[in-house]
Amino acid sequence: MGWLILYVAVGLAAASALVVGVNRWRFDRRVIREMRSLFDVALAPLPRAVLSGLPAPVSRYRELAVGPRTPARTLKMRHGGTFCTSPAARPQAIHGTQMFTADPPGFVWTGRIRMAPGVWIDARDMTSGGKGSMRVLLDDTVTLADARGPALDQGSALRLLAEMPWYPTALFDSRFVTWEPIDDARARSTLTIDGTTVSGVFEFGPDGLPAHMTGQRFTDRGDLVPWGGVYRDYRRVSGMLVPFEVEVSWQLESGPFTYAHWMIESMEYDEPRWARTR
Repeated sequence: MGWLILYVAVGLAAASALVVGVNRWRFDRRVIREMRSLFDVALAPLPRAVLSGLPAPVSRYRELAVGPRTPARTLKMRHGGTFCTSPAARPQAIHGTQMFTADPPGFVWTGRIRMAPGVWIDARDMTSGGKGSMRVLLDDTVTLADARGPALDQGSALRLLAEMPWYPTALFDSRFVTWEPIDDARARSTLTIDGTTVSGVFEFGPDGLPAHMTGQRFTDRGDLVPWGGVYRDYRRVSGMLVPFEVEVSWQLESGPFTYAHWMIESMEYDEPRWARTR
């Protein structure tokens, strides 16, 4: 009897591992298709970025971060860091890959968090054509979230605007992004994609580079809450100054909740071959 129980247990474990493996393969294949669809419309030459009419701190930033560089069409980025699922939870290590396009602006991000030995959470966030979408799976099998709708459209578009300092030429394409002056250290940026419009305030540090970005973003409960990021460790990559460390926080009634701390591992621009790999 003992051997029979052991045999059944081993069989169930093998079957479970097979199911998880198949579902992980399906998740990966779906992400690859979404990344390819994003890149399929992003390979045409871009117009020169707007050169005049920018608020003073934005004009200084453009000269520092972009200079004469032609607009970047695409970016593939890999990152490590930590992610916190709730204010009461401990930060967990995360590894992610993100694809960005500039025309039209969009992204597909996928990340994996190891919650415990043998227990993983996979997430995919994206915005394309002004429409947002979020999927979160436990061990690629149990769906924890699968959300769409106006609140996701707004949240994903605001995330895209906040992450444009990673490919800063996109911030100066007046077809999608406009700027309004506030003072010598701040300016309001507005991103519009296919009817979805979001705005955020960028604050520039003494070095002339973005130090903070803040805006109003919808939570998963539908509340509009202050949200934003902090940029650090600027480095020059492909002719642009970009931040290699970013922290992202909600400003909740109970206080600030920093849930994402990204540490950039690699950045590559304008490589169409990425659409074939994750």
